[in-house]
Amino acid sequence: MFGLPGLLCTIDQKGAAGDLELPTQAEYEAQASVNIYGPKGLRRYLRLSLALSRSRLNYTYAVHELVMRDEHRPDGWEEWASLEANPSEDPPLYCERPGRDIEAHADGFWYHVLDGDAEGTVIHAMALRHTIPSVGWLILRPEQKRTLDVEAARSLGIPDGPLMGELKRGLTLVVNGKTINPDQVLLPPVRGHRIAIMGDSYDSGSLIRLVKSLFEQGKLTNIQLDALVHEATFQNSMAAEAIQKGHSTPDRVAQLSSDLDVQLLILTHFSHRYSPIESGECNVETISSAAGRKKEKPSLQILLDEIKSTKFQGQVILADDLALIRVPLVPK
Repeated sequence: MFGLPGLLCTIDQKGAAGDLELPTQAEYEAQASVNIYGPKGLRRYLRLSLALSRSRLNYTYAVHELVMRDEHRPDGWEEWASLEANPSEDPPLYCERPGRDIEAHADGFWYHVLDGDAEGTVIHAMALRHTIPSVGWLILRPEQKRTLDVEAARSLGIPDGPLMGELKRGLTLVVNGKTINPDQVLLPPVRGHRIAIMGDSYDSGSLIRLVKSLFEQGKLTNIQLDALVHEATFQNSMAAEAIQKGHSTPDRVAQLSSDLDVQLLILTHFSHRYSPIESGECNVETISSAAGRKKEKPSLQILLDEIKSTKFQGQVILADDLALIRVPLVPK
């Protein structure tokens, strides 16, 4: 959250105050080039952060807020500052465009937050249990079209060129007196990916309820996720402290992952008390304390070992900044 204003400022750093012009009404109502989704209060937070820092953006953005139901709000939340932006005291910025206020469904979920982009992706959202409002996202990708196995086509005597294109479109061909149907050269269809990305949470049971709801509605053929990104802030022995601070431990994440038949689990949001894994054989790292004494700092290997000691059978990866992770394809 604290890094979001800075991220927006680094997207385009070419601007200068003298270069900016106030938009016309038509330009103001035009679609934003950057769309941001999050809990109620995000619009006001970004507006004030950018205004007070006098940040000048050379592109437009819009904040689409998920309106929380009463059961989504942590105890005592009403004692904090107002989540609603006041147009008279906090007027929209020149670069801000109107965003949507997205109401939760009767069952508490936000269905179709994003519904069918250019590629057909659908995104649903759910509230998570944390010390402040937190949200998780379920991303459903469309089924991938069958692709041509070029080598298989060539082995059947199909030359490179238009004939391969016809097979890819599903047409049956007769080549050199031999009938060739598309199933002989097209790879099996691939189911669209199902990926869940969770925010801070000590209880993500709402993800299970959402997936089961979509399954019961016929939107999913089974209860399985291809990838889950979830925090594992503290080790199991610190479960009480983790819950108090609104965070998760490996055993809780493992149970969630097993219930959802997660194939690839990506752990993130680690406490600073842990050092990076320098060696798979080392669980502690010696560091220097402020007083000059040597102190053992536990390694993230502990969290990894605790996950692997559970009944969860999927692949586990510890997240790292700027890491690229390939989610395996799933045959339909």
